[in-house]
Amino acid sequence: MKIKILLLSLATVAIARQANAKSPQVTVTTIVHAPLNEVFDYIVPVSLPHIFKKYGSFPAIVNTSVKSEWKTPGMERVVTFNGGATGHEHLLTVVPHQSFSYMINDFSNSLRHLTKRIEGQWKFTDVGGGNTKIEWTYKIIPKNFITHSVIDMMVIGDARGYLTNALSIIKDDLDSGAYKNYK
Repeated sequence: MKIKILLLSLATVAIARQANAKSPQVTVTTIVHAPLNEVFDYIVPVSLPHIFKKYGSFPAIVNTSVKSEWKTPGMERVVTFNGGATGHEHLLTVVPHQSFSYMINDFSNSLRHLTKRIEGQWKFTDVGGGNTKIEWTYKIIPKNFITHSVIDMMVIGDARGYLTNALSIIKDDLDSGAYKNYK
């Protein structure tokens, strides 16, 4: 009887923790030397294979089913990772020269066991002098309280590195003017 009460108590605590827990997330920021409108117009449809290289447990992106025309809310595309795994990306919102958001779900790799989806949010701010601040947040929505802990311990660090590397490539493109070659 004591074991049943203990197990019930643990289950109750776990359910309460899940209900109150914030989903693991990573936010990376940078300031680039390029005008806000050009930064926004470059990043929304940016080539994912160009910016997403393998980092830790996160695979490189090698292809997307929709490329440069990716800029209208409601659009969907298949993202293909090295090794052949895929995920489905949905463009949720686009507020010109301010922000955009998207969701990735239906992973065919190991993320399918851990996550319901990943939510991405980009925000852009003109900070003067031809400079733009970029803020990018990845929120990883876990399947349950157990996967929440696994994500916190084993995935979030790699996610931070993955986004930091991608944002560094974007910053280099924007600061150098190379982004003009990708239009």
